[in-house]
Amino acid sequence: MPRPSSGMDVAGARQLRHAIEQQEHWNRAEAVRDGRQSRRDPNVAQLIEVVGAIRRYRSADGSVFEKRLRDGRWLVTAAASP
Repeated sequence: MPRPSSGMDVAGARQLRHAIEQQEHWNRAEAVRDGRQSRRDPNVAQLIEVVGAIRRYRSADGSVFEKRLRDGRWLVTAAASP
């Protein structure tokens, strides 16, 4: 007997998992949890990589910047050179 469709395909499940993982990572900052920083990353659409306490982004003009978790908050920094 065929299983009923849940309405979500593999790609959709992957996107959902990524969104949950990046939000959990964002929530690592105490400032996010206590309301001093936005509950959602305002640059999440530009997010390209999450590694440890670093979030890497690519802006519309192609430049790369990072947010680093320092002293309980996300701070914008220039991207480190490769």
